Amino acid sequence: MKKVLLAALAALSLSPAMAQRFSIDGVCDPTATMAYLKSVKGRIDSVAVKGGIFHFEGDAGGHCLRRVYTNIVSWDAVTLITDGEHITVDLTKGTVGGTPENDALNPWLQRMAPHKASMREVLKEFTAYKTRGEQMPDSIREAIISRYEAEEEQCVALARECCEANKQHIFPLFFLVDHASSMPRETVISLAEEGDPAYMKVDEAGRLRQQLKGWKRQAVGQQYTDLEMPDAEGKMHKLSEFVGNGKYLLVDFWASWCGPCRAEMPHVKAAYEKYKDKGFDVVGLSFDEDKDAWTGAIKRLGLPWHHLSDLKGWRCVAGEVYGINSIPATLLIGPDGTIVAGGLRGEELEKKLSELLK
Repeated sequence: MKKVLLAALAALSLSPAMAQRFSIDGVCDPTATMAYLKSVKGRIDSVAVKGGIFHFEGDAGGHCLRRVYTNIVSWDAVTLITDGEHITVDLTKGTVGGTPENDALNPWLQRMAPHKASMREVLKEFTAYKTRGEQMPDSIREAIISRYEAEEEQCVALARECCEANKQHIFPLFFLVDHASSMPRETVISLAEEGDPAYMKVDEAGRLRQQLKGWKRQAVGQQYTDLEMPDAEGKMHKLSEFVGNGKYLLVDFWASWCGPCRAEMPHVKAAYEKYKDKGFDVVGLSFDEDKDAWTGAIKRLGLPWHHLSDLKGWRCVAGEVYGINSIPATLLIGPDGTIVAGGLRGEELEKKLSELLK
């Protein structure tokens, strides 16, 4: 009962309906000249740094997740919660404190820090070869990728542990959002919904909540959800125009700039040519923003099926409706509108169609 009450009070105190003043006193590298305060939507404030000291203050306005960094190390931002006055942040040590949320957040930042630092070092090694214009040996590439994945796995495990142990707090949302794409979907849904966590009640959780709804719409056995997007000529089409008609429909989420998407196209083309006259069709829903790049890729790759895009990139209707956060992605919809498979890649598509269209 106590945890439920604390969660309710935390959500209430940070709601847009109530003003939430905050102040941040910061310490940073004395050579820095500017400090920046950033929300999940972008930079919202900047102040001059004097002798390694800076200060922010304002109204959180219902948006409490923030990152602070300087012009020296923007990639090494420190996260904090704007939940009151007298917040402290030390960018030289990566620590925060001064309020209940930030005091609770700080130990988790310290546990994450060595793994994040190792990941940055791995990335530096990777980019060093490119900077020097050298070809990285395969053995070194594999070792670097392996090291990065091992550290990322540790971060994911800590993010999960943090969410499970701090349902009454706001700050775990930082870790859940940062690492959700590396977790199984069922894990993310569990962390977001079980125990009525306070971190899912703040405004910044809105996009994740929407994404979870989209993931559920992708579930095998669910009826597909309709959407509407324009074709290359600007004519609007509903997904329902292509569903049914006695055919299985592959919905292919892709983009011209996506290398893995282009690599999948030979498999999709082969399946299309083999089964198009046996009850199979394809509609491509693009995450492009540049119309010429999109239509040019369709022509160059020779993709003869239906294509739709609102040219809004990751903010496209297709991504929002189905919670797509990585591409390539696919859904296979049956003649009755039921989703029969998802995530079919490579030879998996042809194998599934051979079972369905004997």
